[in-house]
Amino acid sequence: MLDAGTSRDTLDKTLLLWWEDFYLPIFKYIFPKMGQLEGKKVLELGTGTGGTATLLAKRGATVVGIDLLPFRLTEAKTRAADYGVAESVEFALMDAMHLAFPDNTFDFIISKSVLVFTAHTETAQECYRVLKPGGKAIFIENMRHHPAVWLYRKAFLKYSGKLHYFSLHDVEAVGAEFEKLEHREFHLSAVSALFWQQCISVPLFYRWTFRILKAMDTFLLKCLPFLKRFCWITAMICHKD
Repeated sequence: MLDAGTSRDTLDKTLLLWWEDFYLPIFKYIFPKMGQLEGKKVLELGTGTGGTATLLAKRGATVVGIDLLPFRLTEAKTRAADYGVAESVEFALMDAMHLAFPDNTFDFIISKSVLVFTAHTETAQECYRVLKPGGKAIFIENMRHHPAVWLYRKAFLKYSGKLHYFSLHDVEAVGAEFEKLEHREFHLSAVSALFWQQCISVPLFYRWTFRILKAMDTFLLKCLPFLKRFCWITAMICHKD
């Protein structure tokens, strides 16, 4: 359960659930764009075990999390209850491409690795429909062209050929369904920290390696912006006027 003194501005890494080090800088990028969430209504696509939905509820939002897997929704309800936010979160079995909500319902929509399983623009159009004027849809997605990640997918993820990983062109296509698009790409060389973590199981070494590689990525992407297409993850913030 949450301690009564827990700040709603605290970003609880445990709720990022997996590869938290890699998602932490992404959430630090998007949360300031969302501002204060008190009284805001948020839809999470592909809520999974409810980590992000719970994180948003802790920050004051009323959240609806949807997923296509009933057992995940059961886990999500348990997680929300464990963190003391069950009354602020509702979970429903629903397809992200066919949202059973009226137009102009949500202040924010957020998803993590969901659009790769769908037709990008059709899902974006449906999100636009249920988003309130002035709202934002935030899509965190896996990109297509990172060489090491591409090799990993080919070798170990047999279903990866069926997924619609993002190129920068795809990012722009999703953004074209809204009035304004902001996006930032993450993790160019930093992905290799996962390799070093497997080779040298010393947490301190991994942490320092990851920190150095993140700093290197920041420098490279600033000086050589064409390298963005080779990043692992993109975070899109799409605005509806």
